[in-house]
Amino acid sequence: MANISQKYAQALYDVAEEQNLTDDILNELDQITISVKGLLSEVRAIDNNPKLAKNERQQFVENVFKGVSKPLLNTLFLLANNSKLSLIPEIDGDYRKIYNQVHSQDLMKVESVYPLSNEELDEIGKAFIKRTGLKKLILENQVNDSLIGGIRVSIGTKVYDGSIQNDLTQLTKSFQQMK
Repeated sequence: MANISQKYAQALYDVAEEQNLTDDILNELDQITISVKGLLSEVRAIDNNPKLAKNERQQFVENVFKGVSKPLLNTLFLLANNSKLSLIPEIDGDYRKIYNQVHSQDLMKVESVYPLSNEELDEIGKAFIKRTGLKKLILENQVNDSLIGGIRVSIGTKVYDGSIQNDLTQLTKSFQQMK
């Protein structure tokens, strides 16, 4: 399904870019995803209901998603007509990936034993901007007691592990290899 959601996301991004609405649609998609995530089983039921006619699906989209930008509304109509409304969270994620790539930015999750201050996060962010070559990192701090100390940073699919837990694991592995 990821391939389908990527195609919808790319098409939506292309239209949004033409109309200078990429930021607005990103925010609208995020809000819709937050609203829909808890109701995915109901949305799937709508997708899987063969008795719903095309006009009923479009009326549903019009009523539920009233007020969103025209390109997003048209995409939602397409999703409803093709019984793919349950792909909204995946499309949101894929749209965000495209947006981040175009804007040379990414989400950076910083795991630490305690909540980091804004100053600490800024310093870590600056170091990783230099390391990754990205223009911007969207910082998110998560507390993880199992690290013992240090930090673990995730940017996209890359993980930089500077935790004491990782050091201990590596030390254990090296001792096991010596046997």
